[in-house]
Amino acid sequence: MNSLLDLLKRLYNHLIFLVLLALSLSLYFKTSYYQKAKISAATRIITGTWYKQVSKVTDLFNLRRENAELLNENLELRNQIEGYKFMLRELVDTIVTQNDSLNFIEYIPSNIINNSINSQRNYLILDVGENKGVKSGMGVVSNNGVVGVVASVSSHYSSVISLLNTDLQISAMHKKSGAFGSLSWDGANYRKVILNEIPLHINISKGDTIVSSGYSAIFPKDIPIGKVVDFHSKDGSFLAITVELFAEFKTISKVYVIRSRVKEEIDSLQQNVD
Repeated sequence: MNSLLDLLKRLYNHLIFLVLLALSLSLYFKTSYYQKAKISAATRIITGTWYKQVSKVTDLFNLRRENAELLNENLELRNQIEGYKFMLRELVDTIVTQNDSLNFIEYIPSNIINNSINSQRNYLILDVGENKGVKSGMGVVSNNGVVGVVASVSSHYSSVISLLNTDLQISAMHKKSGAFGSLSWDGANYRKVILNEIPLHINISKGDTIVSSGYSAIFPKDIPIGKVVDFHSKDGSFLAITVELFAEFKTISKVYVIRSRVKEEIDSLQQNVD
């Protein structure tokens, strides 16, 4: 009996706790929906506050990481901007250098008011003349390529020797190799011209681009002319290359006259020599 009493004394606190726990649970399960809602709301407030504080701590660490990433991105952007500034300065310097070395050209827009393609010596008439600064010997181009050379000028008009004129020859170049020769029209097909004097060893392929060579003052270098459609050996030393023109002479209506400071300088020197 004494042993039982001793055991109850030792377990007294535990027994009280179990009784109170059972009573609490009983009251909880028997409580009304409103009381449960109140308890749940209080619980949500406590847990919500806890999660909010945890979120603030997490956000703080994330913010530090994001700030570090932004700093790295800003550094990369600054480096890129400085690189672009350097390239822009280089480009401006190049343009200024070219202008100083008389490589400056001006394009004078004009409309074709008369055009022929059916004779051996075709001409165009433009609605610009001396009033716009046009002079004989200036090159004429369209958006697609070379058109011809100004032959004569009046106050408000100018006549142009068309590329489709058997009397006209211009210096042209195989763009891929840089080999140049003389380009002219043979009077046969208004869509095709012939490029002569290209050495046999030059690797030519159909579809290659032919451009102005820049070796005359009439046209700047790399003005498009046409593409290679055929070629064959001529006289055993050079190639004769058939070039399909980029410019469509049957539908062309707007062109540009090229005013070149290079040409003006060269013409001035030639006049002094003559």
